[in-house]
Amino acid sequence: MKPFKTLRQILVHPKDKRSIEDTGECVYKIPCQNCESVFIGETGKRLQEHRKDTEIASSSIHTRAERKVSVTEVNKSAITDHVVSDSHVIKWTRAEIMNREGYCMTRQVKESIWIRKQKSCMNRDVGAYDLAHVYDQLLVTRLCV
Repeated sequence: MKPFKTLRQILVHPKDKRSIEDTGECVYKIPCQNCESVFIGETGKRLQEHRKDTEIASSSIHTRAERKVSVTEVNKSAITDHVVSDSHVIKWTRAEIMNREGYCMTRQVKESIWIRKQKSCMNRDVGAYDLAHVYDQLLVTRLCV
């Protein structure tokens, strides 16, 4: 007879969990705190660039005139555009990995699929891979199931 769980299984965890910023070769999702919009991206290393760009843009706006000018500018990141134009806050701690994929082309297809599946998306484009609109009906039915 063996115990269901041993002390070793409960206490010993030799590997630390990797943060999303340290994880590469993945498709990730970053939600907005104020609305249902999400940003879908690929390769987690870029997450740090999004965060830094957003913090710089949101901290530099102090007056109404500056806000009016900043809304017309196109920033490097679509997340920054969302934060500046709508005065929303991003939930950086709620960012999650949707898929992991080592092969670049497959990862880009997965990113395009996740962008199409979202009801409200911050992304400016449809992803790195131009997915045919023939698949839209399939993606919508998969969402409802």
